[in-house]
Amino acid sequence: MNQPKNITFEKQLLKYLLIATIVPSVLLVATLLYYDASVNLLVILVLFIFCLTCFCATTVYQKITYQFRTLSNLLEGMTHGDYSMRGRKSISDDSLGQLVGQINNLADTLTKQRFTAMESQLLVDKVIQQIDVAIIAVDEKDHIALINRAAEKLLNVTQNQVINKPLQKIGVEQLLNVTSKQVLPLNFAQGKGEFQIIRDQYREDGHQHQLFFITNVHHLLREHERQAWKNLIRVLSHEINNSLAPISSLSNTLQGLSKKQGLPEDFSEILISSLAIISERANSLTLFVDSYRQLNHLPKPQKQRIDIEPLFNKIIPLFVDRVIKMENDLIQSLLIDEVQFEQVLINLIKNADEATDDKTQPIMIKAYSKQALTYIDIIDQGVGIQNIDNIFTPFYTTKKQGSGIGLVLCRQIIEAHQGHLSINNNENSRGCIVKIMLPN
Repeated sequence: MNQPKNITFEKQLLKYLLIATIVPSVLLVATLLYYDASVNLLVILVLFIFCLTCFCATTVYQKITYQFRTLSNLLEGMTHGDYSMRGRKSISDDSLGQLVGQINNLADTLTKQRFTAMESQLLVDKVIQQIDVAIIAVDEKDHIALINRAAEKLLNVTQNQVINKPLQKIGVEQLLNVTSKQVLPLNFAQGKGEFQIIRDQYREDGHQHQLFFITNVHHLLREHERQAWKNLIRVLSHEINNSLAPISSLSNTLQGLSKKQGLPEDFSEILISSLAIISERANSLTLFVDSYRQLNHLPKPQKQRIDIEPLFNKIIPLFVDRVIKMENDLIQSLLIDEVQFEQVLINLIKNADEATDDKTQPIMIKAYSKQALTYIDIIDQGVGIQNIDNIFTPFYTTKKQGSGIGLVLCRQIIEAHQGHLSINNNENSRGCIVKIMLPN
């Protein structure tokens, strides 16, 4: 059995109009025939009614169709995000004019909301890009959907390189193991450190997305540690100097009195020798304490572009008894404070020299670039480091004449250059490798 076809709304209105027109007209013609009206009058009347009905039906159908299609186009444009079109209202405040007015008001409201949303989105984008927290968003397939500038710097990538790529491609799939909020030791392109990872969720287009906030707390912890050492050094320096000053003064006074006549010669010599030792050790301890003040008074680096070859050619000749081999892989210059960086290189090469008893074993220095970062490796073939966890601890040293601040000072200088300093034992040979990482 065939289903009845749906009749459009316009045709339904036209049907009712024709019924309302034709039925009275038929009744009128029937009445005139009943009263024996002339045939000419009936023909003229039928033609007039037919023409009038066709004109009115066509006009009403076109107007209704035009208005409905106009309103349909307006709504379709708004559905597709085009809020620029407006309907033309009639002068009279009729129902159709009110409908057109409401649609125009809806378009105005949606336009304002779009601009507000765009401005809010622009503000959020600027905040995300400028905030000093690495932000990574991934979709339901663990593909990267968003990455800000801090994350680009941390991972040493660009947004175009990683968008829509899996997390495994940039080597941070370990983020997926984070539950909600954790502090983990992680290894990124900018180096290894302690990072606070916050994991959150959001929905987009009905799909669940993951959001990761990565904060480097390594430098913050290091700064707190450094400040604690500074406070300790300041207190110790004050207390020790207050005690050493009178000891040194009294020993010098007693040395002068012991040289006077009347004391036994043997006693006088022993007393002078003992007081000299006291004075010498007091002065040595004063110098020892003063050396730690360098940690409290390290000036901010005055960085400028320095050619690397002349820099090393000036430092290497200082170690005349050691063979030092330099390998430079197309590194032309460094953005550094030349004076501070020279001190770092001298300290590190001196440590490598002192750790290698065999003077025939060379020290290797390698300069190279990797992922928009500059690396300088200092490799020795010495005894290595037994307690590697304490090498950056102030006061800790394995040298007989060491003060325990050399490596701490070196690390402080490198980190002031936004770099990273690491020291590890060689995996496949004797000795250790010092790695300096600096931004280009």
